[in-house]
Amino acid sequence: MPIPRMSMALTAGVLTGTTLVATVCAVGGAAASQPDDARGGNTSAPVLPARFTQQKIQWTACGADVTAKAVPGAECGWVKVPVDYAAPDGKTVELRVARVRAKDPSRRLGSLLYNPGGPGAGGAADVADGNWQAGPQARSRYDLVGFDPRGTAGSGQIKCPDGVAQQPENPPRTEAQAEKAFAEATKRGQACQKASGAVFAHMDSVSVARDLDVLRTVLGDAKLNYTGFSYGTFLGQQYMKLFPDKVGRMVLDSVVNPAADMQQVARRDAKTSDDAMRRYAQNLVARGDDRLGTTAGEILRRVTGFAKRLERKPLRGSDGETFTDATLSMYLDTAVTDKATWKPLTKALVAALHGDGAAFERFDKETAGDGGGEKPTPQEQKAEEDESASMPAVLCLDSPSAPKSPKEMLDTADAFAKQSPLFGRSLAWQMIDCATWPIAPTGAAEPIKASGAAPVLLVSYTNDTQTPLANAQEVLRQLGHSSLLVRKGHGHAAYGSENPSTCTDRAVDRYLVGGKLPDKVANCPR
Repeated sequence: MPIPRMSMALTAGVLTGTTLVATVCAVGGAAASQPDDARGGNTSAPVLPARFTQQKIQWTACGADVTAKAVPGAECGWVKVPVDYAAPDGKTVELRVARVRAKDPSRRLGSLLYNPGGPGAGGAADVADGNWQAGPQARSRYDLVGFDPRGTAGSGQIKCPDGVAQQPENPPRTEAQAEKAFAEATKRGQACQKASGAVFAHMDSVSVARDLDVLRTVLGDAKLNYTGFSYGTFLGQQYMKLFPDKVGRMVLDSVVNPAADMQQVARRDAKTSDDAMRRYAQNLVARGDDRLGTTAGEILRRVTGFAKRLERKPLRGSDGETFTDATLSMYLDTAVTDKATWKPLTKALVAALHGDGAAFERFDKETAGDGGGEKPTPQEQKAEEDESASMPAVLCLDSPSAPKSPKEMLDTADAFAKQSPLFGRSLAWQMIDCATWPIAPTGAAEPIKASGAAPVLLVSYTNDTQTPLANAQEVLRQLGHSSLLVRKGHGHAAYGSENPSTCTDRAVDRYLVGGKLPDKVANCPR
């Protein structure tokens, strides 16, 4: 499924460096786009040799390398695509695909391709094991097809033997500290490049969108029918730009705004976190809980002052680890966006303010109940590691706006911290992998008009801290001829979710099956 806000919006350093922050793709809106090919849709797209466009997928039962437990009838196979579309006779990469056939084959409408977000998340396993099944009507009429994008999961996975660059545990304040962080991050990025091979330089979303068209052709569909979540919405927009005449029924759920660059998204994320922190403080006051202060303003000032003290003198936990202002920032960014954690967060903050360095260790144990406190399986752990490697390989090519020197990063972090004392500096330093990535970016932050493409359906929650409703509203204006379905409530990925909405699923299925879009802006109740 789509991954959380900061990781989507920024870089893989967020995902792997902030396991406390359930945030990827993740991602506000943020990967930027390349300019239209000759500003004319796909007029200058390369003509592919028949060995790509006329290949046949050899479907077989999905093995344990895809999922430990496939749903009945799940099939898997491979589709070969060029690594570099400008040189299609050169090296190739095989994309892993999975399919579950339509339940009503006599009324089959074709294939419905699926992308879960990220970037860096594979979609083959989600289809093969039934983790994603679409709405009941679409499930009946379409073959569901998931694929692992190039360099992801089973499709020539990007390899980073030393891991990707992490946000420094204590964000640098001096040029010497920043230079050291840059040197370490540069070394990690170069190791990724060396271990990953030719695909490393061609992980951009434009190339993945071209892969989508090869998949469409090989599957035998005249148009691309597609459902993408979070980063998958950005990928869908790239396809609309490149192949407007091939756009079928397309659902873009939890929308990324391609006109926002990485720094703009980071600033928006800081504001989102500040707003959530303010709501948390207001809730304490409304409940009469004055342990942190008697007014929302007093609570915010006290917590901000605590962060400044931690910058000078961190606490030390029972395990010997230091609890710094950056650690506090990461805990707060997760907890204040989830009302279920507000009570244990308050208890931890009160204890920490009184010098208890182990307060948030207890917070971890108390809030681990949602996942049963179970450790991830080896397969889940590998998937997370793979995603953390693939994510910057995409985002750092797509977006050109990361700071490019230690001095620029320090200045950017100072500016972010001035805007948001609690969250700004940490958010700025989460851009370090793209700041030091060994391949220069090829993208640009700009709106995608998709002139000549069929109208599509945008979907968003009213309150989505990862890809805000404002993203979908802006993309609706950019496209000019599509529809927006708004589901009331808090969440991310509204269609076919674990918390289903009959209104949402019926409206999306009505479009996917019958081609009927809702009103320009339609609403579903909570």
